[in-house]
Amino acid sequence: MIRLSQLTTQVQRERPPLTKRAKILMTCSNLLMLIGVILLLYVGGIYSDAEYNRYAARGDTDVPAPQPMIPVVDESAGPAVTQQSPAEPAPFVPIVLNTATDGQVTSPVPEPAAAAKASTITRVVIPAIDVDSKVVSVGWEVKVQKGVQVALWQVAEYAVGHHIGSANPGDGTNIVLAGHVGGYGKVFKDLVKLTPGDQITLYSGGQQYLYTVSEKTIVTEEGVSPEQQAENARYIAPTDSEVITMVTCWPATGKDRFTQRVIVRAVPFNIDHQDTTLSHWTIR
Repeated sequence: MIRLSQLTTQVQRERPPLTKRAKILMTCSNLLMLIGVILLLYVGGIYSDAEYNRYAARGDTDVPAPQPMIPVVDESAGPAVTQQSPAEPAPFVPIVLNTATDGQVTSPVPEPAAAAKASTITRVVIPAIDVDSKVVSVGWEVKVQKGVQVALWQVAEYAVGHHIGSANPGDGTNIVLAGHVGGYGKVFKDLVKLTPGDQITLYSGGQQYLYTVSEKTIVTEEGVSPEQQAENARYIAPTDSEVITMVTCWPATGKDRFTQRVIVRAVPFNIDHQDTTLSHWTIR
C-alpha cells in the first residue's frame, strides 16, 4: 500500500518545474493582489475618516468639530509668508466674491490685528434643510494671483465656518457664515432651497438666538465687472442692523460649477411680528 505522503512526493517529483514565464506571471499576480489590498485599505481609510469628520461636525454630538487652522500673516518673515495659528484672529474685511475655479472667496489682504472679536457661535440649526452643524472660526491665507497678494478665505470642510472678525449674535451687525455645497461635508448643499420665513437657530454663549430668512439671491461671480463684484460684496460687509449672511458656491456641478454664489440672509425673529422685517433677536 502506498502511503499518502509517498503519493504526494511522487506527484511533486513528476510535476514539471515552472517556466520563467510562469514564474513572472505568478509574481505579477501576487503583486497585483497586494496592490489591490493596499488600495482597498487606503480608500477605506479615506471614507472612514470622512464619515468620522461628518459625524464630528454634527451639532448634536459631543465630539470636537474638525478645526481648520487660521492662517495669519507673519510680518517678521515678510508680507508674502503665512503661518498657521488657531489663536490669533484678524479683523473683518468685506470679502470680494470674485472666486477662483475652486470656489474660494478672495479679498484684499487684511491687516493683522492683535485684538479681534472671537467667535462665540458653536452651532447652527436650520430645520427646513436638515442642517444641524457645529460652527468653527475660519480665516484666510495669503496667495499671489496675477502678481498681486490677495487673501484667500477658508471654507470649513465639514462644519459651517464663521468668518473671524464678523459679528456674534447680539452685536447688531452682520454675522457671516459659509459652507461647502459639495465635497465630503457639503453642509450647505441645500441652502438654495431656503425661502423667506424659514427659521435658523444659532447657539452662542450658552444661549439660543432665533432668526428667520428674509431674502435669498444668486449672484454671478466669474467674468463680471468690478462694479458687479463690489455690489456682490455688500452682502458680507458690516450692516447697520443684525443679520445673518450665509454663503455657498453654486452650482455644484456642470460647466458653470462654482461660478455663482447663493446668498441667504436672515433677521432676528420677532414673536409679535412673524415676518421678515428687521427686529430684535429672541433669546431662547
